[in-house]
Amino acid sequence: MVDPHQVTDFKRTDAQLEEFLLFCLSVAGKNADQQCLKLEAFLQGKSPFAYIRNLIASKSLTSELKRVKMGKYRLLTEGFSQLAQAGLDLKTCTWETLITFPGIGIKTAKFFILHSRKNQQLAVLDTHVLYWMKECLGNKTPRGIAVPEHTPQDPSLYQFWETVYFGLVLSRLISPQNLSETSINWAKVDLDLWKTRRAL
Repeated sequence: MVDPHQVTDFKRTDAQLEEFLLFCLSVAGKNADQQCLKLEAFLQGKSPFAYIRNLIASKSLTSELKRVKMGKYRLLTEGFSQLAQAGLDLKTCTWETLITFPGIGIKTAKFFILHSRKNQQLAVLDTHVLYWMKECLGNKTPRGIAVPEHTPQDPSLYQFWETVYFGLVLSRLISPQNLSETSINWAKVDLDLWKTRRAL
């Protein structure tokens, strides 16, 4: 089962990567603790993508999602179906490939990669991170542009705020003697920020 509080794992098996990606898709806009339990009840310990393909064959995917009250049934049925049949290598696929699937935006794709592969420098621009950035910047925002309330969907705008995020982390959260970007565990920074902001 995916543990939202210890979500980083660089040694996941293929089945665990499949489960983690399904979690990433199903948790967007939902309570992480509840969704991980629902996903566990949905999968029942089975190999995720193989199980979904069996449900597709028996035309029971949506009814099984409803059985555990996953929510977003149309989106998850479509997203789960396409992912399970795509033949993706989840250890190497890019975030650009992941966002071609229903329900996976830039934030979700980068979250999956950041927390499943070593040495990734990516920003998960969720509301927790954006509020933190807004507090750090105050009225001194880059180019006078306000920090967005919600995750940017435009790739160039996302990249702009991702760059701002990296600068803020380096100036606010990383000690001066450890300023090498290559030594920063960006997954830990993201998870620590999520835990801190969630507790407020």
